[in-house]
Amino acid sequence: MQVAKSTSLKKTSRSMSQMKIIHFCFCLCWTSWSALGQQLNNYPTSESKEGVVGSSFFYYQQQGYPRDCSEVRNQCSTHNVSGVHLIKPDGYPEPFEVYCDNTDDSGGWTVIHRLQDGSVLFNRNWTEYKNGFGFMSQEFWIGNEKLSFLTNQGPYELRIDIKSADDMCFYLTYNKFRISDEYSDYKIISVGEYNGSEEEINRFLCPSNSEGRVYLSQNCSSRCSCTSGHFSCDDTYQCNPNAVCEERNDVIQCYCDEGYTGDGVNCTIATPPSDCQDIYDRVSTESGVYKIKPTTWQGEPFDVYCNMTDGGGWTVFQRRVDGSQDFFLYWSDYKNGFGTPSRELWLGNDKLHSLTSQGNYQLRIDFVNRDGAPYYAKHSSFRISNENDKYRLSVGSYSGNAGGDMSYFNGQAFTTRDRDNDPHGGNCATHTSSPSATCGTACAYNAGWWLNSCGYQINAPYGSNCLSWYNLPGKCNVKYTEMKVRPV
Repeated sequence: MQVAKSTSLKKTSRSMSQMKIIHFCFCLCWTSWSALGQQLNNYPTSESKEGVVGSSFFYYQQQGYPRDCSEVRNQCSTHNVSGVHLIKPDGYPEPFEVYCDNTDDSGGWTVIHRLQDGSVLFNRNWTEYKNGFGFMSQEFWIGNEKLSFLTNQGPYELRIDIKSADDMCFYLTYNKFRISDEYSDYKIISVGEYNGSEEEINRFLCPSNSEGRVYLSQNCSSRCSCTSGHFSCDDTYQCNPNAVCEERNDVIQCYCDEGYTGDGVNCTIATPPSDCQDIYDRVSTESGVYKIKPTTWQGEPFDVYCNMTDGGGWTVFQRRVDGSQDFFLYWSDYKNGFGTPSRELWLGNDKLHSLTSQGNYQLRIDFVNRDGAPYYAKHSSFRISNENDKYRLSVGSYSGNAGGDMSYFNGQAFTTRDRDNDPHGGNCATHTSSPSATCGTACAYNAGWWLNSCGYQINAPYGSNCLSWYNLPGKCNVKYTEMKVRPV
């Protein structure tokens, strides 16, 4: 309801709201039974007055408690002062206290809710809202069970009184308010017609100095704002998974967690992750494409595929899976990188140098051979130098079941079709092999690699016998490779 949103958008010590109801019925004054008895005693009977046929008075004693504050006010007594009184709605087992508000001309209002200074917590469970909580003279909720019995006695008017932080007073009414019982989850059955104009409400909620002002509910589940003097709310608002809803400097909103920046709905890491291990530790343990920025990288963050298997944190820099990406490319291509992070790719030698220069990294290569069997090779260290040193390779000791072929290339500079840096007499990146007893027909190496001599490597054309790993069982025509690094 409007009152709940208006008072919870931004908690202040001077704002308040109050909800109350009044019974639309004519309430007769009820007389004390001693006075009524005296009147009956003075009435003539068949024995004391001639011509009057014997008669009897049949009457039912009125229940001992008024049913609401309207009946409290209309009792033939002086119950017309605001305060706490006992009432007992029809069917309710026991009488209970309510606050009766008789401050206006009509009076007889049964107050069901008051929020004025934050002294009572309203973030309660179902049972507490069912039974009610708080203090009648301060902040409280009357209780849904009592409210259900109360409003099902007849038609009730709902009035909501609001006082803003700058002492502006405002009220609105609905002429037929009723809620269901607990079986129906205390559903609002009706509120009736609203009394008041949208222009008045907007003027109250959005005064002239509030243009562009934004308000959030206490649990950050609703975002309201003033635009061109119109008050509107978005109930789809929610905090980012890396944010928390809390109050800071008297303002409730979503705030990004430490290490993140943003408006609380959109939060990005303040310092981009340096590699996939950083992603694993700070962002996510799910494999996928993420942005990283190595500490020595001077450019913008770039996309990498993070493989979170085998303990997680692996940054993928090469993958062959289906031959969709051409690897017979030039020095600048291998320098900058090519392909798609989630499919076939070469990350780029500049990025790979920056990545492996941050600290000590290990290497893992996964294979699926031509027979469909998986293998892997690990090296205890992995690093490449910068472009001035021709991206020279450095690898450590081997473990695994695929063979330590990378050790054969250790210390070699990188070679491409247009930059021959291998020790062989010709450019091995463009060399064509002779037929062999092991792999059969001749094939072209046609790829960039850390070439020692003209031999097999895993950037060669996909589907050819040259895409091979010398010590791998079924070494020729390898079907899948993935090279990745992780901090030691």
